[in-house]
Amino acid sequence: MKSEQQEILENRAAYQNKATENQCPNCDEPLVFALKDNYHEFSMGLSTVLQLLLVAEEQGYVPKLPDEWKVQILNEFYMVKRE
Repeated sequence: MKSEQQEILENRAAYQNKATENQCPNCDEPLVFALKDNYHEFSMGLSTVLQLLLVAEEQGYVPKLPDEWKVQILNEFYMVKRE
């Protein structure tokens, strides 16, 4: 029997080659990506993708991003940098 952690790791989402400009007047996301895992089709907003990029940078998995770029992104998407 697989552990819950193993189930999660084996159920990765894949990009479905579709990014849509968000037409929702009450939504804050300018761009939404279509994703699919083993069981669901779902969407993820650009702000979530950017937050994940910042986590990857903090953990050393991507090169350091320019501070000016991060400030602009954090301000643009009203994100609060994790301490």
